Amino acid sequence: MFLDQSSCALLRYLIGLQESETIMKISKELQQSRRKIYYHLEKINAAFPDHVEPIESLPRIGIRLSDSQRQVCRYLLSTIDSYSYIMNMDERMQLMLLYICIARERITLEKLMDLTEVSRNTVLNDLNEIRSRLSKEQYQMTLYVSKSQGYDLACHPLTKIQYIHSLLYSLFTEASKSFVSILEDKVSLFSGCQSLFSKDLAQFLSRQVYGIEKDLGKKINRSEIELMLKILPYMLLTYRNMSLEQEEKDAIVREFALVYERIEYGVAQKISQSLEEQFGLDLDEIEVSLIAVLLLSYRKDRDAHVTSQDFADLKKVVDAFIRHFELHSDFDLEKKEELAHDLLAHCKAMLFRKTYGILSRNPLVDQIRYKYDTLFRLTKSSSHILEEAWQIQLTDEDIAYLTVHLGGALRRSSSRKLTSPTVFLICDEGVSVQKLLMKQCQHHLPEKTISAVFTTEQFKSVEDLLEVDFLISTNEVTDTDLPVIQVHPILDFDDVLRLIHFAKYRSLTDSQKGFAMELDKLLASYVENGQEALELKQRLQNLIANELLASLASSDLETDLY
Repeated sequence: MFLDQSSCALLRYLIGLQESETIMKISKELQQSRRKIYYHLEKINAAFPDHVEPIESLPRIGIRLSDSQRQVCRYLLSTIDSYSYIMNMDERMQLMLLYICIARERITLEKLMDLTEVSRNTVLNDLNEIRSRLSKEQYQMTLYVSKSQGYDLACHPLTKIQYIHSLLYSLFTEASKSFVSILEDKVSLFSGCQSLFSKDLAQFLSRQVYGIEKDLGKKINRSEIELMLKILPYMLLTYRNMSLEQEEKDAIVREFALVYERIEYGVAQKISQSLEEQFGLDLDEIEVSLIAVLLLSYRKDRDAHVTSQDFADLKKVVDAFIRHFELHSDFDLEKKEELAHDLLAHCKAMLFRKTYGILSRNPLVDQIRYKYDTLFRLTKSSSHILEEAWQIQLTDEDIAYLTVHLGGALRRSSSRKLTSPTVFLICDEGVSVQKLLMKQCQHHLPEKTISAVFTTEQFKSVEDLLEVDFLISTNEVTDTDLPVIQVHPILDFDDVLRLIHFAKYRSLTDSQKGFAMELDKLLASYVENGQEALELKQRLQNLIANELLASLASSDLETDLY
């Protein structure tokens, strides 16, 4: 059986179906043609054992997996490896670019063919597509080939490092697990890369996390520090694979002038010393600076140094941003000093990301922009305070992060009973998302006391001590006897309905139909255009939400927020 990323996407989608769906609906959701859906279904059915019925689409009903079919699909997905997975064009290009940047050997067309396991013409076509895409990127890079060096990228040294970070950030957060597994297997065999991709080194770096946070006096967002440890070896190898004159190295050192003043540089030096003692890895000043830049750039859940006078000017700008937001909106903010503290910690990291071109994506940006449209627009209108003061340009992803911080500090308009039943939240997202989730739950469950937000790790350590009505979790919590409901970090319409139902009846049945799914089916009978149906669905959901939740909100504006 040979499955590519699209086949795996269909497998995952079918496994998650609780109600029948037509091929038309599936093709829209996966953004593939109906012909391709049928093609991938044939490949999946061909891999089914004889005793399991093939997946079929019934007229006017669609597809819904039986328990045995779902079990086989899960098994197929878990057994996909480099021998049964076919990379698509984007994946081949990502793999080739990494190979060109980090492998310490002459990159030839033949080696790229062996790497990607496709024909000469396919590789040439992929290389032309890489050139075309690079010409449209902000990085000003050119793919060239020479007899002495083979294929390489022509650009400023720091630009190549920034590009590799961006590529890897996207890859590790968005790529399929099967492709990441293939990539890691192949990369570990690249010439000159073995030492930095050893399991012993990876385990050693993971053990350093607690010491790093203790030395920094900061707690880095858990998902981001895990990502940093994955990306770091690639960035070091990209730098080591460059042939730089001493003048070029001196210029890069000057580029990092801001880094040397920060505590993160001292921590990076300690990491460098430990690597040399444990593994004989000798990092130069630029490599130590790269580690410091990553430590500076990733989001912090806690920062003990934001009250330092070093950041007094930044604090003034953040305070001005908060004042502008309050003056130009109908919202009241509470615990403003705590809000300013959290925003300052966030903006410190954001400024270093902007300075050194380190990418940090916000996976919730679309949900925030849709669900909190009013708050997002008001935050955006105040963001010019930050842009003008710091000479930066904020993207919608940056503004979405600021929106979450402000949303978590909004003053509630209605009082809460102190003796109401207790609910705890479990969320592994950043502190700002945790606070916003608490605000959402407080709004929709006014009769409950939302006592605390735990990470999964914290919850496990105190589970036996809790007296709780039920749990609300953004993660899958399977090994607990306490009542629990799983929701999205940004509650959607179905989450709200399920949450209210669960709070009342303490159960959710498998047969319960999602409101959004039923609405999709209803609209499909009357509106053929997919985009028009989506817009109408969103308007109907907003209308119903305002009507259902009007008694919980002091104004239409607040209803929009929650």
